[in-house]
Amino acid sequence: MLKQLLSLRYIQWRRNFSWKKFLAVLYLVGVMLMMIVGILFASRAMLASLLGNLPPAALAIALVTTLALPDFMLKMMWNTDAVVMDDFLRTKPVPSRVWNRFIAIALAVDPWNLVMPMFMALVGAFLLPAGVTVLAVVATLVQTLMLSWLVADIHKAPDIEHSLPLWIGAVVYYLGMTSVGAILIVLTMMSGMTLHLPGSPWTELMLFIVLDIVLTVVLYLYFCHMRAYDEHEQHANNVRSVGDVTLFSTEYLSVLRSKRFRVPMLIFTVLFLLQGYMQLVDGEGGQGIFGLYLLLAWPSMFLGQWVFGIEGNYFHGLWTKPYSIEHMLQNKYKFFILLTLAMAVLLIPAIFFMGLRPTTLLALFLFLGCGQSLLMMPTCLFSTRVDLFTSAFFNYQGANMSVSIYSIVIIIPLIIYIICADVLSPLLGDAIMAAIGLAALAVHRPCIRLLAQKWKNNRYENMERYLK
Repeated sequence: MLKQLLSLRYIQWRRNFSWKKFLAVLYLVGVMLMMIVGILFASRAMLASLLGNLPPAALAIALVTTLALPDFMLKMMWNTDAVVMDDFLRTKPVPSRVWNRFIAIALAVDPWNLVMPMFMALVGAFLLPAGVTVLAVVATLVQTLMLSWLVADIHKAPDIEHSLPLWIGAVVYYLGMTSVGAILIVLTMMSGMTLHLPGSPWTELMLFIVLDIVLTVVLYLYFCHMRAYDEHEQHANNVRSVGDVTLFSTEYLSVLRSKRFRVPMLIFTVLFLLQGYMQLVDGEGGQGIFGLYLLLAWPSMFLGQWVFGIEGNYFHGLWTKPYSIEHMLQNKYKFFILLTLAMAVLLIPAIFFMGLRPTTLLALFLFLGCGQSLLMMPTCLFSTRVDLFTSAFFNYQGANMSVSIYSIVIIIPLIIYIICADVLSPLLGDAIMAAIGLAALAVHRPCIRLLAQKWKNNRYENMERYLK
């Protein structure tokens, strides 16, 4: 039975394999590896002087544990393989013991487990002795296998009672191991002391590897004893209503429920928010901060590529309802403004604690929320249907050349922002951006009416494009 499951997984992998995606991933990984090599080669002397007093084991443990968080985040986002038998397999004589072994083999041969060890090998080749580098690569490999089981347990957990211990354990592991390694490096760099851990470098790394192996076994046993469904439950204990669904509510419901949009929106919002606050902490004036621009421009820049991409999944149903194209575009424009307002609200604490000018935040909101959002609305004329429930990682479904060419228009507000932030005075720059935003808000109705009319003139071609 195990051989049959492995054969089915191989057939599924072979059918879903795409040379285009594989080469794209290989190219990006290669670029990242070349960047790491270039940075390490350029700063080799400086790193050697800074880390010269640190024992090799302490540096190796710090490097290995530093890779834990990005490795865990990548596995949580992109590792979407099923860890629970579907209904088809559940009807077959597949014992749970065989299924657990199948999952163990699938996690062990996952190619993504080699990414972090490759990074560790490159960094270790520049900073560590050869023997310690080999042990550090082995430690990274064991750690990534342990994190694979942690992610598998989280995906299999049926409720919060089973997943909460996993999250607590992940936090304890990360804070306990990563912080220790980071503190060792910081203390050495700040004080110039020579820090020594008990035992030799080989002993310390071996203890680290043994700890990860023990955690892997514990997570495997937890996976085997966790039930992912209740076969004795015969009826639902409660029924929840989704509430009143309106045409406008479908805008945010589609983003919240679809993985294609939800994951990038959350990730890049956090990244741009952190970048903006970090620039404010560095003491920049508040107007020429690129992180603030990216944060407020991100929603309409991202979702504006597919104005009718979401509706393309059910546009034929909308066509039978008493909704006009102009009404749909008006809702889309208001939704983009609302998202930009939400991003601006996240920056309100910076006004009171970090010296961000309120006029700059208001001007950016009007400029990007009202101006750039209107600039992205013409993509409705050539947007295609977007699969909402697939991963966004190297997913080109729904993209077309027309949208890619038109997306160049996002350079226009960027150039205006650079001129207002770096060339003009702060007050004049804010006034110009606010004026452009207010002007876009004033003319958005006739512009959207014109777009709706052009869409209806080509309605047969547009409707046929949504079927692809």
